Amino acid sequence: MSSAKRISITKFVAVVATTTLIFIFGILLGNYLSNIKLSSLDELQQDLRVKTMSLEMQYSLLAENPCAHTKTNTLNEELYQLNSKIDFMESSLGTSNTDVLRLKEYYSILQLRHYLLLRRAMKECGEDYIFVLYFYSNKEDCPDCRSEGDIITYFRKELENMRVYAFDIDIDNVAIETVKELYGVDAIPTMVINDQVFKGFLSKNEMQKVFANFSSVNNTHMQSNETTQ
Repeated sequence: MSSAKRISITKFVAVVATTTLIFIFGILLGNYLSNIKLSSLDELQQDLRVKTMSLEMQYSLLAENPCAHTKTNTLNEELYQLNSKIDFMESSLGTSNTDVLRLKEYYSILQLRHYLLLRRAMKECGEDYIFVLYFYSNKEDCPDCRSEGDIITYFRKELENMRVYAFDIDIDNVAIETVKELYGVDAIPTMVINDQVFKGFLSKNEMQKVFANFSSVNNTHMQSNETTQ
């Protein structure tokens, strides 16, 4: 065998060996990263369970004196933080994951309790809130849901007395079904703003006009923000 052929065979073997090692290393690295991800998600699930139990206890305490809740925004912010973590789980595990659906269902119940608590506080304590019940779906049959959610988030940051409660319309729960029946929710996206039902997508300008009708103070605040932008 000529030296040229021996060199060619040697190079071929070296290339095959290198490719095989890279392939094996990729599999091992992928498994390692997957294990880390699963471990992190498991820790996140445990953390979510603890936080939901904590929120449940806070509701029980505040129910004794709902006016005390109007002095702080802690419970409201904890709800939004909990929602962000559930969104992360949903993006990691998928919208059909059993653990995700179970947590979203319980989170929806927590939202309803918070909503009812604030409605009671508004009646008994003279507080002024804008309540937004937002019904959406993460499935492909609602291309406008994400855009609508972004617009709602914008106004939530602009209006201090605005409280948003987002419900996945695909969650199978009696309490959520009852709310949907009360307001005739049969399309997505749908918003219920202070008991007024708005079906279909609302643009930023359209939503601003809706919110302006509920409070002249909010209207002035939004107009000043628009002027400075």
